Amino acid sequence: MQNGIFALFMKIQVYIILLVCFSLCPVFGQKKKKEVHNLTGAQSEELMTEGMRHYIKDDFDEAILVWEHLILEVPNEPSIYYYLGKAYLAQNKNSLAFQNAAEAWKLSPHSMDYGLFYVDIALDLRKIDEALEALHKMSEFDEMQPEIGLRLAQAYLWKENGKEALNALKKVEVWLEDFPEIVRTKQFIYLKEKDVLGAMNAGFSLIENSPDELLFTWDQMETVWDLVTGKTLQAEIRPLKSKYASQGQLNLMSAKLFLEAKNLDSTSVEILHAAADVRMSSEILGQLTIQILGLIKSKEDWQTVYEMILELKGLYPLDPRFSALEGDLWANISKFKEAQISYLKAARMGNAKFEVWARIIQLDYEMNLLDSATVHAEEALVFFPNQGYLWFQKGFSEYLNGKMNESIRSFEGAVPMASSQDGWYTQLYGLMGDAYHSKGLYKQSDACFEKVLLVNPTEEHVLNNYSYYLSLRRDHLDKAVLMSKKLVDKFPKNGTYLDTYAWVLFQRGEYPESLLYLEKALRDEKQNSSTVWEHYGDVLFKNGRVDEAVKAWKTANSLEGASNKLDKKIENKRIIEN
Repeated sequence: MQNGIFALFMKIQVYIILLVCFSLCPVFGQKKKKEVHNLTGAQSEELMTEGMRHYIKDDFDEAILVWEHLILEVPNEPSIYYYLGKAYLAQNKNSLAFQNAAEAWKLSPHSMDYGLFYVDIALDLRKIDEALEALHKMSEFDEMQPEIGLRLAQAYLWKENGKEALNALKKVEVWLEDFPEIVRTKQFIYLKEKDVLGAMNAGFSLIENSPDELLFTWDQMETVWDLVTGKTLQAEIRPLKSKYASQGQLNLMSAKLFLEAKNLDSTSVEILHAAADVRMSSEILGQLTIQILGLIKSKEDWQTVYEMILELKGLYPLDPRFSALEGDLWANISKFKEAQISYLKAARMGNAKFEVWARIIQLDYEMNLLDSATVHAEEALVFFPNQGYLWFQKGFSEYLNGKMNESIRSFEGAVPMASSQDGWYTQLYGLMGDAYHSKGLYKQSDACFEKVLLVNPTEEHVLNNYSYYLSLRRDHLDKAVLMSKKLVDKFPKNGTYLDTYAWVLFQRGEYPESLLYLEKALRDEKQNSSTVWEHYGDVLFKNGRVDEAVKAWKTANSLEGASNKLDKKIENKRIIEN
């Protein structure tokens, strides 16, 4: 907006500053007696003209050379400083331009051209106080000059003084009230002052003259959105919606206020009225619709929102967000199949966000469709090949399907895009560690687990699996026992964690204490797997209780996932070493 007010300067100027100074001779002739000059008035005029010829041809170096020489001969002529300033400005030498502009205005303080030139450079250099001082001096001669008022407003905006900026614009509005840029500037100032009604009234003055204009620009609506609140404003907006029926932004604001009051029906009505404005932002409509989902308390509410979304889909058939919102609505009542159909329609429009694909894949997991999760992740990666999360989801589905080689490749594909700030970072490295371990790649597996623990030293999955894998390899058992002990201290009744700790103790040869923790593990009946019962038998055997060990092995052998070593253990009544 601040750039806009500067752009307007050139539109409204009614005079041309660039004058060829053939009228300098009379001025040059008025020399003080004590000054001695080597040039005649005619020679000075000739030099001035020569400099102008270079200037007009954009040969600024030559123009500056001529005028710098001339200024030594005629040091009190403001026009020379003025054009020197313009030449330096053309070379982006703003400081030198400012010095010469200041000298020109000092020598001719009543010149509007010189004064505005000085002010413009001061504003450009953010010398706001100097600009304000000059503008106030110039306004003493004519405070209704639009060129002065616009620059005053700009200077006050940079000083964060909205009140004075508005005052400056009001003094010149008789000349400028029909300019949309001025109205938008006023609105910008009102909004910075958090005066929504003032901004609206400024917009209405624009609409009265230009009915096709929007009440606010969409950039301004972002600020308006944060300021629209309260019952009082709703009362102010109500009659305006009838008077300015084509301004859908009023319905948007009303919808937000109804949403704030948790009035679902009225919010839906206002959203649809807003959508009838062909200039409407579908993005803001989508944001409102997302929020209205939180107001659904009954089947009737759900149906109201569903019908609204269907209308929005009809109004915006190429916008994926409303199909995605339909998916959200179905997912809200656990209709996962219907939700996925809507999400897929949105995703396949070609410009959907990757989050829509993430929801599609998540629903595959909800419905236990692992192959479908893999296929959808691959399809999503065509659109978003640099989204590490999609590589992770692909690897996760392959991991759950037992396709370890494929899952490792997918997990490794996610690594370059993964950040420790990502919510899925620890899952990625935790599962990748499991996958590496399953393939006997222990060094890579351990490195993955260490990455997780560096970010989250209490991550349960990694503490349990890492310590268990170390115990299986009889490697770094001191480290394993410390990690596993953290879990049993925190979860003293969790059978899985108790079994892991017991097995680490077993590998360390601490058989009596290992037996104690395995007995605790068996009290957690939900976790009584074949592995736990086999471990129990092994520990009983090491504690000399052979008959009880065989009984435990038989129980383990009767459960799903039984080890192929159990038959030999039972038959030989002893542990079968690898």
